[in-house]
Amino acid sequence: MSERKLRIAGALVGDMQHDPNAIIKYGHFFEALHEHVALIEIFDANLYGAERYLNALRTFYPDQQRWRERFYKNVRAFRQRSRRAGRHFQALHGQIDAILQVGVMFDARWYAQTPPSLIYVDYTAHLAAQRPSAGRSPFTPKQRQEWLDLERSTFLKASHICTRSDMVRQSIIQDYGIAPEKVTAIGGGVNLPQLPNIASRRAATDAPTVLFIGKELYRKGGDILLEAFAQARQIVPDARLKMLTIGSIPPHLPETGIEIISPTWDRQEITSLYNSADVFVLPSRLETWGDVLLEAMSFGLPCIGVTGQAMEEIIDHGSSGLLVQAENVAALTDGLVRLLTDVDLRQQMGQQARLQAEKQFTWSDVAERLSRCLRQIDLAGVREP
Repeated sequence: MSERKLRIAGALVGDMQHDPNAIIKYGHFFEALHEHVALIEIFDANLYGAERYLNALRTFYPDQQRWRERFYKNVRAFRQRSRRAGRHFQALHGQIDAILQVGVMFDARWYAQTPPSLIYVDYTAHLAAQRPSAGRSPFTPKQRQEWLDLERSTFLKASHICTRSDMVRQSIIQDYGIAPEKVTAIGGGVNLPQLPNIASRRAATDAPTVLFIGKELYRKGGDILLEAFAQARQIVPDARLKMLTIGSIPPHLPETGIEIISPTWDRQEITSLYNSADVFVLPSRLETWGDVLLEAMSFGLPCIGVTGQAMEEIIDHGSSGLLVQAENVAALTDGLVRLLTDVDLRQQMGQQARLQAEKQFTWSDVAERLSRCLRQIDLAGVREP
């Protein structure tokens, strides 16, 4: 007797019908997963109504980005989201075989008698706390420990945990005490419906263009790039820099050759930016994974990233791009000059980047790896007699 597909309910903090961020980041993932499981629903664990309003009041902060971090990352909201999700999945008892929880902003198994869960996560609060200046850990010491305890409890309740990077896998094992056999690194995919056709790059005599995409200028290292670009432009005076971000050019730096573009969810505009670029740079102070790196690679762009983060598992240094020391303007300048002055090297690395995207970073492959983990979970009554 053949096995029927597992009945899975997805769960995340995000509206997969109306939120562009959630749709772009996870839409193709869930679509690919549907080939392996019966995806019954995708539950949005966000707070709504009075709960959302009161949470916004409690966490208010003048800086909008700080306010956003406090709004989503506070212990009370974690518990409220968990209770919402727990009640929802209790009511689905017998209708689904397992819960696929994306992220650890809540606990889908908050209550007893809920189906087993698999968690797919790209980062941990413990890792974020190691880089406090990046602004992704908005806790007091007491609040941080409470949050870490909630994360650990959520990991313990899950039947299995899948991570995008091995770096995060190691954090879950070492920092949260989770058994190694319970955690699998499965990677992530390119957030595009299909890999694009690669545009013809400009000739050697044309001005090379550097592209940066990162709404949070400081966390994504945009200020470091601006400093490095100013120095690189002394050697490559025709070079240009396009930055999709919220921020401005520091007054002590020249504005010539730099274009600041407001963030957008318009994928056609984003595609146009990738096609217009020759090099992609992401010198983040904290990067949970690197979705934009995968997109840039799929467009045949050589990438410059930084060491000490998950992007070391994406960029093959010296082959598909370069890795430089984080927050090191001189090292980033050298990397920029190397690629901006060597057309053949850019083309070779861009071709290798595209091959990596094709072979390692498709959602189809990620979904296959995750589905294998799902099949290993002990699910009573899943298989037909």
